[in-house]
Amino acid sequence: MNITTAQKIRELKDTIPSLILQKHFELVPELRKQYIGIFEQLYLENTRSHLSYLAESISVNEPVLFNEYLGWAKILFANLPIDENNILLNLNIIREMLETCLAVEQSNISTFFLNNGIEKFKSQNPVLKSFNLDSNPLHDLANNYLELLVKGNKIIAIDLIMKEVSNGTSIKDIYLKVFQITQLETGRLWQTGIINVAQEHFITAVTQLIMSQLYPYIFTTANKSKKIIVACVAGELHEIGARMVADLFEMEGWNSYYFGANTPLNSLINAVETYRPDVLAISVTMTFNLNNVTELIKSVKSNPKINNVKIFVGGYPFNLADKLWEKMGADGFALDAVGALNLASALLY
Repeated sequence: MNITTAQKIRELKDTIPSLILQKHFELVPELRKQYIGIFEQLYLENTRSHLSYLAESISVNEPVLFNEYLGWAKILFANLPIDENNILLNLNIIREMLETCLAVEQSNISTFFLNNGIEKFKSQNPVLKSFNLDSNPLHDLANNYLELLVKGNKIIAIDLIMKEVSNGTSIKDIYLKVFQITQLETGRLWQTGIINVAQEHFITAVTQLIMSQLYPYIFTTANKSKKIIVACVAGELHEIGARMVADLFEMEGWNSYYFGANTPLNSLINAVETYRPDVLAISVTMTFNLNNVTELIKSVKSNPKINNVKIFVGGYPFNLADKLWEKMGADGFALDAVGALNLASALLY
């Protein structure tokens, strides 16, 4: 029932947001003057986003995914000129609209998930703590690096990292204790309104540039017997975490094939057939892409040419929902790049 409910919500997500907005106008008439042009479009986009996350959370029967999404949204909206009461009203209208559009058993499911999510939204603390903890042995380096990039000082930031490597800091530590931490911190700064989208993209782009400059230290011509393919599923645009995984496997003596963001299913299947990896690592950050993960894993597992390939998954949704990886049909789940290395060894030996 959860799968059919999720599918029905997916079918509705492009049609009912405008109806929800009109109902909102009926209940709060003064908003008609505010929600015009770009503000109307943002309302519709946010409503579609709510429905997308709701559908995927229902599909895998994991309320925590929708709850955490709304908790994330609470922090984001807290830094925008949006009345929290109107956000809650929007969620309540969504619940009521689905109750009229879905069959009784389906609406019972959607109502349960929405009620849980609304309570999470109400209780969420809008303050998000820093990811760069004092316990990080490279805390100061990570902090300085990120501060430089927030200010746009690309050359100095690159020089800072390259000098650190020249002074003997391992590339693995740079990846895990600087790049991984500052990417998380960059997301926090954007979510809390301290930096904008352009700055977020700039920081990521510079980090990727430095990673490419470090490749001579990572890639060798040595014979490597183990192979891994690392890719993001179709629709998934957050790729830097997957790239870090591929590079760390390369450092540990694997031959890595990295296919990056938004890899079409058929292309990825063809790559697995061609390269015959020992392990396929799938990365997903956005919950609404989980359906593509399931489809990909089913395609690999049902293909007699490649069904012996071990598959593990990683990314934000799997960090939240215990055993979600099993529901996807994967062979395992890794919390981070180090966990991925340990898991690959456990799966193969």
